Amino acid sequence: MAGSGHLDLMHGLPSLRFEAPLSEGEKKFSKMVRVRAWAHTMCSCAHAAFYCSLLTAVRCHVLENTCFPHSWLAKFQILQSSSDCLRIGILGEGHLVKQLVLVLIQHGNVAPMHITISTKRPETFEELMDLGVHCTYDNQQLAASVDVLFLCCQLFQLTLVSSQIRGHISKTCIVYSLVTAVPAKRLQNLLGHSNIVRPQYIIQEDPWLYLWEKYRSVVEGLLVQEVVEETSPFKLKSQKCVKAKWFEEVLYSVLNACNFLKVPHLSTLRILNNLLFGVTQGLEALSDPDLFVCESFVTELCAQSLSHNSPFPWIDLSSVSAQATPLTKFFNVHPRLQSHFGFVYRMKMLKKTNKPDDDGCCRLRTSEERWMMDWN
Repeated sequence: MAGSGHLDLMHGLPSLRFEAPLSEGEKKFSKMVRVRAWAHTMCSCAHAAFYCSLLTAVRCHVLENTCFPHSWLAKFQILQSSSDCLRIGILGEGHLVKQLVLVLIQHGNVAPMHITISTKRPETFEELMDLGVHCTYDNQQLAASVDVLFLCCQLFQLTLVSSQIRGHISKTCIVYSLVTAVPAKRLQNLLGHSNIVRPQYIIQEDPWLYLWEKYRSVVEGLLVQEVVEETSPFKLKSQKCVKAKWFEEVLYSVLNACNFLKVPHLSTLRILNNLLFGVTQGLEALSDPDLFVCESFVTELCAQSLSHNSPFPWIDLSSVSAQATPLTKFFNVHPRLQSHFGFVYRMKMLKKTNKPDDDGCCRLRTSEERWMMDWN
């Protein structure tokens, strides 16, 4: 009992008093949590920007360079809305969303006017709105109108958000889930949608502690080579921050995008080989690399069944994440491709930044120039 006559609930419990300092162990744990969260945000944003840039380059290639029976229809599908730029939707709030938008603009060849955030608190994104980013609170309309939908909501919100957009997501929309605690199959069941890319992150504290102490801003950090190298999805298995399945899902989602546009499978292969191998000629990359062939993505039986003008079949991306694929085998047989793609990733993320044109992402530049701008 305190001298003033009232009960002191904190008597004998100094750690619960307001002025009680953190112990050394608590300080260390708190710092570790902050470092891991920062590293997770850094990797998430970097990989999302790389993905959007690749998808944009593929679409630009279809617009500019490929000729096939339905090329006019493919070009119409790309140009019928938002000119030729990817339409990006983001469901969520908070620090991750802000950083994601800034990195997409800085590194992903995405114009601010083509990004829409669905949020209950648009006032928290005034800085982004000043750049030209749109804010709304119509989850259903957003899901129905974008090419890539980033799920950045809190885990406890996922069931409600999924019920709101289920049945409204365009079949061609790629759902890119940063709610990484939920497996792809569970997401497929919640959303009624299988075109899902879901990175699985493995964040180790070292060497992120050193980098976090030097670069607290995600955008600032991704301008530095040592940070970009740590975010690379193509490092040795023991050093990766994301599981290898992520890149398989990325490539199969590109095949799905080309399937929707009715791009013949041989043209799709040519586009991917040009973007991932052609632009590195004469640079510090593999000489005579092992290019993608049809059997890199589908079984031999399926490849033989494809006619000359047939696109690759539609792929269930949630199945890609859960089982071995022909692409898994291809990467295992050609392990040196990891270092090649690591080089491509590093050069892409460290390129000089140029803001996308407001009237479209492909204007006045070829797809290769948009993809690997200012390498030399």
